[in-house]
Amino acid sequence: MSAITRKTKIDASVFYDTKENHKQLIHLLEHHICKTGELEKLILDYEYGKGKIENIEILKDTLVSDDSLKGKFKAGYQISEFSMCAAIDYTDNHAMDIDFSIDKATNELSLTGETRYERFDEL
Repeated sequence: MSAITRKTKIDASVFYDTKENHKQLIHLLEHHICKTGELEKLILDYEYGKGKIENIEILKDTLVSDDSLKGKFKAGYQISEFSMCAAIDYTDNHAMDIDFSIDKATNELSLTGETRYERFDEL
């Protein structure tokens, strides 16, 4: 069992004034997460080998945070697979709970996905 974590540099000082303005905090986080591509990388690492990953987004009204700049949100995405030879053609919608934290000392944003369970008989 393991959870995949991605870290990226962030200017934590812009979040100091967002305690009273929760909408501003959400906007800044969404902007940074989308700009860096770390959410896409986390989901690609988690779903590796399951098909084409597309339409990754932070689902509306799911991002919540506390005063210590820790929180969570739900990411939505689709997995598609097409193979004419194997007669496979499907697209499934998926969602993942993501925890985040901003470390003011190191200026890092950490995104942690769900725990990935591995089957030992496949190793």
